[in-house]
Amino acid sequence: MKFLPGKILFLLVIVCWLPASQAATLIKNATILTLAEGDDKPFVGYVLMDKGHIKAIGKGSYSGKADTVVDATNKIVMPGFVSGHSHLWQSAFRGIAADGELYPWLKALHWTYGEYLGDGDFYNFTLHGALDQLDHGITTTYNHAQRLGASEAQYMESLQASIDSGQHFIFAYTSDLKLSDSDIRKTFAALYKRTSKLINKTPFLALSVNAVGYHYNHAKFPLEMALAKKYGITAQVHYLEQYSRRFVDRKQWPMFKAAGAVDNNVSYAHFIHTTDKILHEAAAKGASMIWNPLSNGRLASGLSDIPKYLESGLGVGMGVDGAASADIADPFENMRIGMYGLRMLHHNANVMLPIEVLRLHTLSTAKVFKLDNKVGSLEQGKLADVLIVDPGKPGTGAVFDPAATLVFACDAANIEKIYVSGKLLVENGVPLKHDMNKIQAELVKRVDRIREAAKAAGKELAM
Repeated sequence: MKFLPGKILFLLVIVCWLPASQAATLIKNATILTLAEGDDKPFVGYVLMDKGHIKAIGKGSYSGKADTVVDATNKIVMPGFVSGHSHLWQSAFRGIAADGELYPWLKALHWTYGEYLGDGDFYNFTLHGALDQLDHGITTTYNHAQRLGASEAQYMESLQASIDSGQHFIFAYTSDLKLSDSDIRKTFAALYKRTSKLINKTPFLALSVNAVGYHYNHAKFPLEMALAKKYGITAQVHYLEQYSRRFVDRKQWPMFKAAGAVDNNVSYAHFIHTTDKILHEAAAKGASMIWNPLSNGRLASGLSDIPKYLESGLGVGMGVDGAASADIADPFENMRIGMYGLRMLHHNANVMLPIEVLRLHTLSTAKVFKLDNKVGSLEQGKLADVLIVDPGKPGTGAVFDPAATLVFACDAANIEKIYVSGKLLVENGVPLKHDMNKIQAELVKRVDRIREAAKAAGKELAM
């Protein structure tokens, strides 16, 4: 891609995203799971999408007209999945450190290749990751964007790529902690002003703070939290992830409280090795956590006791994490491994039900980021982010319970159509607005260049 000056590109994005008039689409004869609060029972009915939103939804037949009619007989219609913790750029580096826990894995990826990413790399890798998520039914993601050694312009390619993908997203910005406090505030203020203009005009939903001061510069941690508070936005921190570091991490809890990082706008990615005291103090302040079962299993991080967390009052959402630490962006796999793990932990098949884990990966995650008025369930007035799932292709047998069929028996291959804001973006696994083969080929070339640079520097021993 040829990169254009920021203001010109910004205007082009808005013009390209907003159609002059968007045709209404009616999905009829569908088995519908709205996943709205308290609505657990499926029904056969319709969904009308118009001007990017759900205009009507109900049982039976729709008597009005639509420009496009889709017959979803014997198919399940549900809201698009929401991932509450994702590093989209990592889509380029799957299979890294196959025997490593978190810190060996970080050494193999971030600390081996991070400094060699150049112009266009964050754009290509993030676009690839966003489209891969979208292909797996994730219509909204929390892009926990990571800076590594990139310049500001290179880093902000991640924002542009997410916009261009068509996937709804929250952009979690990492401030450059090498700057002075004054410059960090000025840079963030300018970003907030710029991104505020993108809401309702692009797939961008909200700005958030990717707080890294806890890991790299404790003195800046309170500033990151203060920025989130000042602008009324959310913040997220990696915390209590690696088992072998649990005692070190737990000792930092007083610092979290002192920094303002225990509050109702803060979520903790992973939050596995907590104590009862930490759990209850976090819940009492309205904080949340994002559960990442695939990544937690891949890195041997551990299993969060989600029923216990929910009972405490802690907010819980789900994420598929980075594609290099979970390697597949499939929320069906994420739900299954998480639910099965909890059933094994508790020796109780009733501890987590399919409808409950489905809601965790949709509406509950949207609630963590204060976006449940826009996404996460099929309700009139919300954004029309809709999946049509066909249990018959590939065949999964008879459907007794639609929620159970989705969680136990389906995967991304069963998704027939994916709509974002009422626009059909993926059909039968194929993105309709992008050439994934071309993006993949470019990704491989870029990774080859990065690996050669790391090898020349003696950081990668063999190709």
